Amino acid sequence: MTLEQLIEKGMVNRQSADDAEIKGSIALAGRLVVEAKSNMSISLFDVAFTLAYNSMFHSARALLFKVGYKERGHWALIAALKELYKDGEIQEYLNILDIYRVTRNGIQYDGDLSSELDSNNAIKDAEAWLKVVKKTLKVR
Repeated sequence: MTLEQLIEKGMVNRQSADDAEIKGSIALAGRLVVEAKSNMSISLFDVAFTLAYNSMFHSARALLFKVGYKERGHWALIAALKELYKDGEIQEYLNILDIYRVTRNGIQYDGDLSSELDSNNAIKDAEAWLKVVKKTLKVR
């Protein structure tokens, strides 16, 4: 789906870029990674996975905010960013985020569980994605 189609369907809306929202989303992404690691230490792997996914989601939101848009759903966020950012590294992480979105939905809505390995991988990806987003947005 193109960005214009996402806008027409109300799945993405134009909005002015707000530095406070961008920084807030980045800060939240960082806190969620810390919380994910904390949950790993007490073997709550599904919770850790969900927190790592949410970190990646909020990192991605910062990218969308920067170019003047706001999403109305997780899938729409990823679809819009795939249209807006053609950088190979960003596209790679958006593909990972989309896979994790499906896994997170299984955890949240179907009661699926996450393995220790999958949760660790999600945390590593969330940390790496946050670095990519910070570099792209030139934020600390």
